[in-house]
Amino acid sequence: MDKVEHLAKKIRINNDYINEKARSMRSIAVPVSSSAINLSVCAVDGGLLAHRMHGVDIVVSRSVGVNFIYENSKLTKYDHHPSKSPQTEIDIKTALDDHEANVFKSLVRLKSEISCANELLDKYRPDLLLIDGSLLPLPSDIPSKESELHPLYVEVMKLYEKLFAAECIVCGIIKDSRARRLSDLKCSDSVLCSYLLQKGERTKEVGYLDEKNNESAFPGKNIKVTYIKPAKDDLPLRVEILGDVEKASTLIYSLSAISERFGYPAILIEADMCAALDATEIESLEISLSSLAGLKPLRRNFRPFR
Repeated sequence: MDKVEHLAKKIRINNDYINEKARSMRSIAVPVSSSAINLSVCAVDGGLLAHRMHGVDIVVSRSVGVNFIYENSKLTKYDHHPSKSPQTEIDIKTALDDHEANVFKSLVRLKSEISCANELLDKYRPDLLLIDGSLLPLPSDIPSKESELHPLYVEVMKLYEKLFAAECIVCGIIKDSRARRLSDLKCSDSVLCSYLLQKGERTKEVGYLDEKNNESAFPGKNIKVTYIKPAKDDLPLRVEILGDVEKASTLIYSLSAISERFGYPAILIEADMCAALDATEIESLEISLSSLAGLKPLRRNFRPFR
């Protein structure tokens, strides 16, 4: 119990320190206005399951797009693309190491989601497009040019080129960001901004790229980042914006003010619920593949102890 009390005290001291530092940074906080919503907004999210079987990495994925049409802030019409519960896609690779397997999973997810996003743009011509997660792959998700995954990465980046040419505002929404860009404190920007921002405020936007990585050819050069606090008792959202920052911030805030304890766009909640996959799907797939390929069950499935 003494150790628990010691840790609790340490957490309180650290939080008090962050709170104090956040007060000194209030100059980067700006108000966000709320407005009546009269627009077509689309959102996309993906579901993914991964499994390794007999040296083969299997990824099961699907993405669901949603279109909401608002009039005077009331939802008047909605639609799902390609459907509310579409068929899953199966991708496999052999002989990948652990790092490559993680990159493979990430690229498959991005390919699925960005393909769906582009289809939404063509089909609905929305004013605003929301994507769950970052607008670009993480640096750790970029394979070397010698990797067998590099062609997949090139394919994904071509999909991004089409996405970034869209004639609408495109935003990536991250609920729990671990990014550390706004200060040198030993905490994430999300935690810092939970002390820094009041409901109805955001941080001044910064470039997606820092000065050390500001390559003109990199597709993230026009993306801006801000943190928005739409709910009093919830962490701020990290919002990556391609387009008008002020307009995007107003729309995200207006769409996310669901309750005092949960601030997140309702349309992304709908996309997430539709795209989610059941873990039993990978189990059924493993049984089918083993049977069709004539593979013997692995010994770990029959071990007599845990």
